[in-house]
Amino acid sequence: MMRTNRISGTIAQKAKRILVNGTVSGATTRSLSTTRAALGQKAPNEARAEARAFTQKERGVKSARSGTATVVNLEDANPEYYSSPPNPTGLLSLNAKTATYSNTNRFMQLDEGFLRNLGKSVYPGNLASDFKMFGRPALLYRDGTNDLVQQLLTKRAEKGSSKASVIDGKAGTGKSAELLKLAAVGASSDYLVIYAHSTFPWVDSSRPYAPGSDGTMYVQHELTMELMKTIHGMSKTALAKVPLGKEISFGKRSLGSTMTLLDLVDFAVKVPSVSQDALDHLLEIASKQTEVPVLIAVDDVNTLWTNTLYRDQNDAILPASRLRLPSSFRPFFDGEKAVERGWVVGATSYKRSLFMPQELNSKLHPAPKVPVANPVLAQDPTLAKDTAEAAEANRLSFDVIALDRMSTAETWALMNFYHKVSVISTPVTDALVAKKWVTASGNPREMFNSVTSYF
Repeated sequence: MMRTNRISGTIAQKAKRILVNGTVSGATTRSLSTTRAALGQKAPNEARAEARAFTQKERGVKSARSGTATVVNLEDANPEYYSSPPNPTGLLSLNAKTATYSNTNRFMQLDEGFLRNLGKSVYPGNLASDFKMFGRPALLYRDGTNDLVQQLLTKRAEKGSSKASVIDGKAGTGKSAELLKLAAVGASSDYLVIYAHSTFPWVDSSRPYAPGSDGTMYVQHELTMELMKTIHGMSKTALAKVPLGKEISFGKRSLGSTMTLLDLVDFAVKVPSVSQDALDHLLEIASKQTEVPVLIAVDDVNTLWTNTLYRDQNDAILPASRLRLPSSFRPFFDGEKAVERGWVVGATSYKRSLFMPQELNSKLHPAPKVPVANPVLAQDPTLAKDTAEAAEANRLSFDVIALDRMSTAETWALMNFYHKVSVISTPVTDALVAKKWVTASGNPREMFNSVTSYF
């Protein structure tokens, strides 16, 4: 029995040496190990296709995210199918100096400092995708743009309150673009710019909200803080020129009367819980002072009068009037408040019809008046009274600036720029311009969609 165990032990030791050394009587054998080191002894990578999915490539190389790489060298690619992103050059920067009649029907790019303060890729409407396709945040300086800019620059020198204005027009006519250009010019001409580029998030329940201290109003600290941050970056110099003029307390923290609006906004950015109270103080002080001109620009302004998608504790729909952020701006458009030096201007939006109140829409676009053919009825005092009451009911508390369709000259400039940035490849001719203008009825958004429908 002991001899058998000794023989088995000897055989096991020899087998172990064979597996470790991989040799038997000088002959080489394949190791039975399946460790990572052993598996790494397979054929070199050059002899087979290498999986390159999810790997970052150098610029100029296009790869597919699959098991094997599909590499296209854009330098050798067919230019009919592969081209470099557009990079238009020679564009003027839009500011108070370049915003003149001589530059109408020219594309100008927004100032980099203005865009940085506005926020990365934060653009109203469809402009973000447009700018990405253009390779530059460039906008057409139209005749209507020049009229708005001249009003803005005129109000800079005037003192005395005036009615607010609202830019209105069909969807796609460029209302948001006009308001953005106005804010850019105002920021470059020492205006204190309070610019809300989109108010849809204020009412569409996409952002946090909470009941206020009074139990009836609701606050949106995150949205308000973001707005204050934009104001801080866009109007830092102007804010520093306006003293508070009174002591403002936020709990245990107080700001002295000699401090400025810049200190107020800076504190609101650092402490979001007081941002709404700080915004109310900012609007009150800025609107009453005459040291610096003020531009209050609100896009999607119709949301100030709409029902929101937010709900109270009883699951009842909240109107915008019960949210403190929209309620801070609405009095300026209702005629209850005004700025002593500057301009309050908004722009309507029909992109989300849910937030266009029917009453406001009917006032902006009243039914056409039909004259009374019967002379006897025309002299009826009751009819005259009803007509006067109807006119008073439809009266708006702000001035309406109608934004019309593009002119043929503006369409020429638009098509030339599209050709320059490779949005269209065909030469720009009278026939092309006429075709695009007629098909889209001069609507710039519809013209853009017609030339990018296959993108």
